[in-house]
Amino acid sequence: MIPRGLAVAVCIGVVAGAAAGAALYGKGVAVPGAPLSYVDGPSLSVDAEKADYRTGEAVRIRVVNTGTVPLEFAAGSHYGVRITQLDGIEVYTPPSWAGGGGDGNRADPRAATEPAALAPRGEAVLVWNQTKNDGGAVLHGTYRITSSAEAAAAALPINSMPTCTNARSGRS
Repeated sequence: MIPRGLAVAVCIGVVAGAAAGAALYGKGVAVPGAPLSYVDGPSLSVDAEKADYRTGEAVRIRVVNTGTVPLEFAAGSHYGVRITQLDGIEVYTPPSWAGGGGDGNRADPRAATEPAALAPRGEAVLVWNQTKNDGGAVLHGTYRITSSAEAAAAALPINSMPTCTNARSGRS
């Protein structure tokens, strides 16, 4: 027999969870791969193909202007993209395009001095190979991808999961 207090507590938890889920559904909680919502005025969205990645797997990041006005980003900022741990510690910021960093972007001497812009419904794609600013690999965990322009900002959490290995792979 289940104690009455436990049964009441479980029922209250189920109802509260359902109510919170219904209240928060679609209220600015970013979900990778979800359809984007376009709005009047300035709006920015960050998207990735999925939420969970294997450690070292390339993360394709889309920065999309989901508003009706052009958005400007700081010069050389790769559309304001930053990758941080959940506690806010910066893990990676793409190198300035002017330096022609090792991320495949070609050097452009104007990129360091001229701000980047995204037209309404415009998008930019960047690829992060899960490395830190110092070149080392990130540990598995949850990271936040953010992008900020002068008039809007967006964030998206992703998970870097350890690569599974078979402990018996050496046996025949």
